[in-house]
Amino acid sequence: MGRLGADAEAFTWRYGAFELDPNVPPEGMDRDAYMHGRYDAATVKAMGERLAQIARREGLQMADPATLAVRPNTFAAHRLMMAALDAGVGIQQVLGDALFAAYWGRGEDIGDRGVLAAAARAAGMDAGVSVELLAGDAFAVDVRAQEREAAQSGIHAVPTFVFDGRSAVSGAQDSVVLAQAARRALSGG
Repeated sequence: MGRLGADAEAFTWRYGAFELDPNVPPEGMDRDAYMHGRYDAATVKAMGERLAQIARREGLQMADPATLAVRPNTFAAHRLMMAALDAGVGIQQVLGDALFAAYWGRGEDIGDRGVLAAAARAAGMDAGVSVELLAGDAFAVDVRAQEREAAQSGIHAVPTFVFDGRSAVSGAQDSVVLAQAARRALSGG
């Protein structure tokens, strides 16, 4: 939001639920096997290099994608994000940052309940509530409903940024591209 300057105050943003691959088993799976089952080696390498380049340019800590061991199932993380949104947009944003730091920054399995509970604590969520939520199925219906809505809207990539319900930018984009899209949305374009 730094590139928007004073215009940033015009936006309220939140995370919506979207699993890139809801078929990943609950325990996750070996990331290399997953990636090489979907893409050739050159594509996997290029994707990792592009993400690392964007992270460096934006000053974000990022683990080497080649060292990420688990392709996590993110359904529980999405349920936790819904609970965080109930607590407030600010809490959800802090939890989102904690989850990104856990997975992309430190290579942790964000399908693991312990990792999720630690991220919830870091976001200021009640530890007991988050552990209870993760043990049950709270917000499961809400997550599935948002996923259906995203699919019906044509969303098929993460991240996808939707501005005022009208325009979207998909994929890991430079912050300049996102700022331009946000300003177009502000101007009604």
